[in-house]
Formats: sequence, C-alpha cells, structure tokens
Amino acid sequence: VAQANSPRVAALGSEAGGMLHGLQVLERIAANQTQNITRFLVLARKAINVSDQVPAKTTLLIATGQQAGALVEALLVLRNHNLIMTKLESRPIHGNPWEEMFYLDVQANLESQVMQSALKELGEITRSMKVLGCYPSENVVPVEPA
Repeated sequence: VAQANSPRVAALGSEAGGMLHGLQVLERIAANQTQNITRFLVLARKAINVSDQVPAKTTLLIATGQQAGALVEALLVLRNHNLIMTKLESRPIHGNPWEEMFYLDVQANLESQVMQSALKELGEITRSMKVLGCYPSENVVPVEPA
C-alpha cells in the first residue's frame, strides 16, 4: 500500500503497522461488533486465474434454509464430489440473529469440472451462495521450533 502511493489502494491492519509503514489512519474502529475476529483478504475487481496445475482453494459463502439437516445436505454435495473442505465457519446474519451464513474453503480450483458441478448442486439446495474467490493454496508443513 505504501509503495503504491495511490488513493485507490487501502489496507486493514493495526494502527502500529500503519505507523511503521508511514500510512495515514482513515478509520480506527471498523468493526460492527464488539467482539471482532478479522480474516484478511486481498480484494480485487477482477478475479485472478489460477492455473489448474497449481493447488488451489475456493472460498464460498452460503446460507441454508432453516430446516433440520440443511447444512448437512450442503456438505454432502462436497463429499459426493470428493471435494475436501478445509474450513467451515458460521457467522450470524446481520439483522437476523437466529440465522447463520457459512464460509467454506474447498480444496479445488473454481474452474475445475468437479467444482463447477458441485457449485451447480449447491446453488439448487442453498438459499444463497456466493463464490468469494479462488486462489493458490499453500500446503506448508509446520516445523517444530529448534
């Protein structure tokens, strides 16, 4: 952000990090909830194309119906396509405290046939679904400290 030196580029982070890089703080409290856990993402108007030769993850946001087993049905779509889910996070839907949306990370390239097939099925059984992005995944093996 500092190198870009453009008013069209911004970053979310700690105030100390901004000061370290000589950035101007535009907003000090950006959360709409008192307990806030932030997941940082790179946002762009245009999606990047991830080569099918590079391991990739696709992040989805889905909302299921309120009937029993609705989330299980959605997850079974992934299983039936042999897709590996690496993250499932539920978040309340703002303004609807008893309803939840779900963030899912799936080990698959968005452009793959199997992912496209799964997305088609998910679109038919969920109340809403949005692909947030596809990006190269890094499978880093943790190393024990010396």
